[in-house]
Amino acid sequence: MLNRKLRPFIYGLCYYLGILSLFYRINRKKQRILVFHHIIPDEYMNNSFEQAIVCTSRSRFDWMMSIVNKRFEVTTELGRSGSVIITFDDGYRAALIADEVLAKRANKAYFFMPISNVGSFVPLWIDRIMAWFAYVPEGEYTIANRKVRIGDSLSRQLAFSSLIDTLYEKYDKDSTIEMLGAAYPYEALPIDPAYFDLRFKGLTEEELLVLKRKGHKIGGHSVRHDILSMLDERELRSDFKACSERVGSLYNTDLYAYPYGHKRDVTPRVIKECAQSAFAFAVMNEYNAEASEYSLSRMNISHYHSRFEIEASLSGFTQWLKKWLR
Repeated sequence: MLNRKLRPFIYGLCYYLGILSLFYRINRKKQRILVFHHIIPDEYMNNSFEQAIVCTSRSRFDWMMSIVNKRFEVTTELGRSGSVIITFDDGYRAALIADEVLAKRANKAYFFMPISNVGSFVPLWIDRIMAWFAYVPEGEYTIANRKVRIGDSLSRQLAFSSLIDTLYEKYDKDSTIEMLGAAYPYEALPIDPAYFDLRFKGLTEEELLVLKRKGHKIGGHSVRHDILSMLDERELRSDFKACSERVGSLYNTDLYAYPYGHKRDVTPRVIKECAQSAFAFAVMNEYNAEASEYSLSRMNISHYHSRFEIEASLSGFTQWLKKWLR
């Protein structure tokens, strides 16, 4: 892979040499599906790893949309040639900030909503764990019967990632949440209340109705944002059944987004169950060279700070280069 510091320079060179323009022409009929999570007002942005992973400042999102709109028609029509679909996962109230930015250019988007997060004042389980590692005071804590030192942002992210990896071996998220809460209570985490209200509170039914009236799509995103590949057959079928029953009421689209959405989360068994549900299409959270109706690719440009990185990704050059460098 390219060195992260060199990427903007290399992509900038490709831009001015016309290489990116060539890739735009080659891929002019392809539809891009972009994935974001939480759009946060600039004044609430911090240096936590949780924001680095899933948050984008309002001003940067606005800037990204200015680039996207210059290049493409933004639509909610799946399969429309040469267009872009904008999507957001998880259904927190930060979606209202995204809507304000989208409205400036009359853009419509998909917001994927876990059923349990509708009107919820308690974050999804994965976000409770992420918030704990991101905001617990510095110190040494006993986690999974071993001492863990929580200090800078990198150490917090590594500890979080390590713990999540254990859930792919033994899926016991409830015990994990209890263990962390015993080490330091969630309610004592020093999180700004105004930020918590946007980042960790679910959209209400009324807010979802307003978004739908504005022309946005609300799509399925599981019941509790479980790792679907770790559910047994009965649990998996029950999850898709519960979401299917809400198509036409809570959900005004038959497009589904897999939680986490990477290959270890979206196994053939998960795809098969989705295909037997009320959903006609489903998106992953990464590029998929073998995409089908139930494993559509999504493109993540939310972490880019350089226009050239965004242009390289939108043109298809980044995906081609990754494949070529393998």
